[in-house]
Amino acid sequence: LLKKYEARATFFVTASFSLRYPKVIRELSRSHEIAAHGLDHSDKDFNGARVAKSKKIIEGIIKKEVKGFRSQRLKEPNFGSLKRSGFLYDSSICPTYLPGRYQHYFEKREVNLRKGILNVPISTFPIIRMPLYWLFFRFFGIIYSKIITSLCMRYLGFTNIFFHPWEFSEEVSEYKTPFYIKNVSGKEILRKLEKYISWCQKEGFKFTTFSEFLEKGKVI
Repeated sequence: LLKKYEARATFFVTASFSLRYPKVIRELSRSHEIAAHGLDHSDKDFNGARVAKSKKIIEGIIKKEVKGFRSQRLKEPNFGSLKRSGFLYDSSICPTYLPGRYQHYFEKREVNLRKGILNVPISTFPIIRMPLYWLFFRFFGIIYSKIITSLCMRYLGFTNIFFHPWEFSEEVSEYKTPFYIKNVSGKEILRKLEKYISWCQKEGFKFTTFSEFLEKGKVI
C-alpha cells in the first residue's frame, strides 16, 4: 500500500524481530526508515544497556544509523539513557490522559527537546486531547481522523499516526482478541488506511519518515 502511493514511513522494530527476520528489515530499510522499539517489547527495555544494545543490533543488520526510538506501549522512556545511547529523537509520548495507560494530558503537542532528545508526540486534538492512533482510528473512523489531521497540519505542521503490522493480517481473528479488533482487521483496516492516505495526498500532505521531517524542519 505504501509503495502504491509512494508514501514513506518509519518502522519501529524490536531487535529480536530484526534478528529473526533480517531480510524483511533490510528490505524495509531500502525505502523507509528503521527505528528501535527495544530488545523484545518487554518492561525490561527501559534499562539503558538494553536500549543501547537494541540500537546496535539493528544497525548491524541494516548497515545504517538508527536515530529514533519508541518505547513499548508508549511508556515514557528514560531520555537521558536515549541520549547516552546515541539516539536523536523519541516518539513515545502520547499527550493525553488514558486511565491505566498515559498521564500526559499537559505534555506539549509540538516537537520539543527532552534532555537532549527531540520528542515527537503522537498527534491529538487540541484542548480535549483525543488521540490519533490505531485504536481511535478503528473506533471513530475516517472522518474523525481527517479532522484531527487537518487541525494538526494547520497548527503543528505535522501529524504523527501509527499502526501495528498485525492489524493488517487476516489471521488476527483466529486469536483471542477484543471484538473491536476482530471486526476491523485485515483487508478492512487496509481499506480504511488506503482511503486515509489517498485523502491526505489530495490535501497536499506528504508522508515521510521522522528523520526526514526533522531534518527538513531544520530541527536536526
